[in-house]
Amino acid sequence: MNTSKTIAAISAVLLAVGLSACDKYTSSGETVGQKVDKAIDKTNEKVANVGDKVGATVDKAGSTVANVAGSVSDKAAETTTAINDGTITASINADLVKDPDLSVLKIDVDTREGVVSLNGLVKDEASRLRAGTIASGIKGVRQVNNHLVVKKV
Repeated sequence: MNTSKTIAAISAVLLAVGLSACDKYTSSGETVGQKVDKAIDKTNEKVANVGDKVGATVDKAGSTVANVAGSVSDKAAETTTAINDGTITASINADLVKDPDLSVLKIDVDTREGVVSLNGLVKDEASRLRAGTIASGIKGVRQVNNHLVVKKV
């Protein structure tokens, strides 16, 4: 029981000394408590400033990432379109070669964003129409511009 009274007394003395230190004036005329409060205020202010800077940096980085992602997405779409157009052109050329009447003819096939243009000379109207039908039957073709001309004999 004496031990707990002794501990309580020592705690009370230490608390009184600590509190009295807060009331003592320093050479600047402020109490220790006032200096501690000012130091805490300055620290909070600096933390807020750092937080603002970090927030601005994160916003800028987010914007940069969004711009890069958009650019990559645009390039991927362009590449996909180019690959699809190339695939369409190659498929049409392969099917034209399979047709015995059209394989001997020089037909230029150009594809842009799924729109196919056929240019060149054919021997008759039936060949011109068949080439257009072959081109329109390829997956991914949105439109066929048949500019083939029937060769006059």
